[in-house]
Amino acid sequence: MLEETKQEIKYRLPNITEKQIQHIKQFVEDAFLFNKKHNIFVRSSIDEVYERDVLDCLPLIHEIQNAQKILDLGSGGGFPGILIGILKPNLTNHLLEKNQKKCYFLNKTIDTLELKNTKVIKATLNDKNTLEPYDLITARAFSSTTNILKLTKNNLVKTGQYILLKGRMEKILEELESIDTNKYKYEIIKIDNNKNERHFLKIKINE
Repeated sequence: MLEETKQEIKYRLPNITEKQIQHIKQFVEDAFLFNKKHNIFVRSSIDEVYERDVLDCLPLIHEIQNAQKILDLGSGGGFPGILIGILKPNLTNHLLEKNQKKCYFLNKTIDTLELKNTKVIKATLNDKNTLEPYDLITARAFSSTTNILKLTKNNLVKTGQYILLKGRMEKILEELESIDTNKYKYEIIKIDNNKNERHFLKIKINE
């Protein structure tokens, strides 16, 4: 990890511990090494993983406040799921992933870093799933907003929320055209990112 990257992480997360920084470092190095053989994501260097994955996901950590039980959809290489496990050790953190190779890597990482709060669920998500209820559901590049709401319609507690990491505003608004605004309310928050256009899409169930 470059010193510049380390300082950027500490700037964004002032309360981060040295152990958590080391865990992120090991996670990224292991992910990059595993990726060389198994192609679980497309990155050409470790620095690119920090820039496009770690730093991209860190703003989400600030948004996890009162949640006790989190479901990360399509966890892939572990962004943001493994980062949540490292940085929010007191939460119950479930990572949903259907790909065997990715599940293997996620489980291996959980064991290596001793993330006792984190568990992988190997499954293909459908709207009749038997997953538990969660008070926060996250996703990054998993599916359209409408599809996420459809597939997890029984998995969010009434007081819970979705926090989805999204890109361009134009695409977000296009996806929101088809959601039921009688059932859901939403908020779009721009993320400070010098490289790419990024937003949070927060969705709650109308009371």
